[in-house]
Amino acid sequence: MSDRAFTLLLDRLRSIAARKQRFSYDVRGNSYVTSDLVAAYAVPSAKDGLPDLETVLQHALDHDAVVSGQRLPDGRMLYSSCRLFTDAHNAITFAKAHGQTSVYNWNRWAEMAVGLEPTAAPSTSAVPVPSAN
Repeated sequence: MSDRAFTLLLDRLRSIAARKQRFSYDVRGNSYVTSDLVAAYAVPSAKDGLPDLETVLQHALDHDAVVSGQRLPDGRMLYSSCRLFTDAHNAITFAKAHGQTSVYNWNRWAEMAVGLEPTAAPSTSAVPVPSAN
């Protein structure tokens, strides 16, 4: 990719970030991601603890071409290079492998926490409940 095309993509992403609280953008297809699940890669952070947009964009171009942004409560934008998934299991497995705490579900406009697998509540009945394992 030429330096000019890279700079234009950076400008486009900054412009989107100025208008939105959260977004996912396919940088190869030049389109918003509006469906499915988005899980972030672990991208090295800058000195302030957040990855800079240039690093994230280069990572995205080298991998799955999706850049996401989320506005933090302090007003800064957290950028991440992401991969799209159609199923929750694979998205959560990928997020765990990359040390992420959540996956974003664009179909429901909701963040899904990545943590320990849910366990069955203890049963009070005399009939044992088979485990899901």
